[in-house]
Amino acid sequence: MFAKKILLTAAFGLLSVYGFGQENYPVIFGRDYQKALAFLEEEKWIDEMIHAHGLNPKEVKAIVFPELIRYSALHDKFETFALESLYSQYGKTYANFSIGEFQIKPSFAENIEKDFLNYFGDNSFGIGRADTIQNTSHRAARVKRLKDKKAMLTYVLMFFKVMEKKYPVWKNNLEKIKFYGCAYNSDYRKSEKEISAAITKKFFATTFAASTKYCYADISLYYFVHP
Repeated sequence: MFAKKILLTAAFGLLSVYGFGQENYPVIFGRDYQKALAFLEEEKWIDEMIHAHGLNPKEVKAIVFPELIRYSALHDKFETFALESLYSQYGKTYANFSIGEFQIKPSFAENIEKDFLNYFGDNSFGIGRADTIQNTSHRAARVKRLKDKKAMLTYVLMFFKVMEKKYPVWKNNLEKIKFYGCAYNSDYRKSEKEISAAITKKFFATTFAASTKYCYADISLYYFVHP
């Protein structure tokens, strides 16, 4: 217990140095924050699946944790069927919208499919090069994957693998979580300089009309350092 307190104190010290951890997100997001925690606690298979691919569950979950908060706040607020049909028929130019607990957009899914295959040259996640061909059936299949929890996590794991390939060395895990979180929330295909510059920006909100916005990377980091 004493050793755990020392580790937490050190972590909070680093958070202070980097200017993070100043907000009390469990209070700010209330029930939606607790629902996000409950989801990760109840879905035991998530840790198992992450471990199976040689990744750290706490790191991976920290990257998508803010999206779980947003999903809890927005769930059932609108119907996506029309958007799904529009995307399947005509592509991301006509409809590009967030789907599921991890709030993945079709454009992100398309990009990470191609990049993973380019970096690793295999279909270890069950998605091959033929699946990236642009046509109605493949886009419909992609939407179906994004609505399935396990297939949805597959995209997050592919993202994490690509990011570790592109950015393998870090001074510490806190820096890594901030950078990966920002890349996931914005555009991981941007340059390292662009992603780093956006890390402290406050664009995250759980409602479309929210007057106060928060830093996505900060929320990821808060979840990562709290037991």
